Amino acid sequence: MKKPKLREIKEALVSLISRPYTTRFPLEPHIPARGFRGQPQFDPEQCVGCGACANVCPSKAIDVQDVVQDGRGLRRLTHYASRCIFCGQCEANCIVEPKGIRLTDRFHLAYFEEKESTHSVQQELVVCERCGAVIGTVRHLLWTARKLGQLAFSHPVLIEFLQQSLEMKIEVRSALKDKPVNRIDIFRIICPRCRHEALLSDEKIPT
Repeated sequence: MKKPKLREIKEALVSLISRPYTTRFPLEPHIPARGFRGQPQFDPEQCVGCGACANVCPSKAIDVQDVVQDGRGLRRLTHYASRCIFCGQCEANCIVEPKGIRLTDRFHLAYFEEKESTHSVQQELVVCERCGAVIGTVRHLLWTARKLGQLAFSHPVLIEFLQQSLEMKIEVRSALKDKPVNRIDIFRIICPRCRHEALLSDEKIPT
């Protein structure tokens, strides 16, 4: 058996008396470096529920689920850490400032079941008064109106929505379901398809 080299003995002795290059986690808390990309986290106060984060997520780690019942609905956005590659596209493409979803410094993501690593945020939906189709979330429409400023009052749906949000609706109108759509209905909260049908009906063009 060959005798150990002097260089190897020196390296062994130095390693015994020197500090390790790694941190002492989990014995001591580890503080990630600046710019570390940890688990994304929704901010319920800033998120408008537009779903842009889910659209750009390359690993499909964000799920968008709309539930509509009796003319009312909720949108739930859920992030699954087990699928996430922590690329940061969700934060980079979020439409609001401050961001509705941000990368955190959380890196300790050990879990026994997938549901232990998921988190979600809910937003109220705005649905078409005629067919029940999803138009968007309440907060997304309000954000759009603020971005447009005075131009928001050039869009029939935003006019009606802003009146309702300010409790300015002055008349009670009957439901649109199971009734022929007409031109006046474009000033209701209806989806683009129903608005298209209303305009065609006014022009006497068969749909």
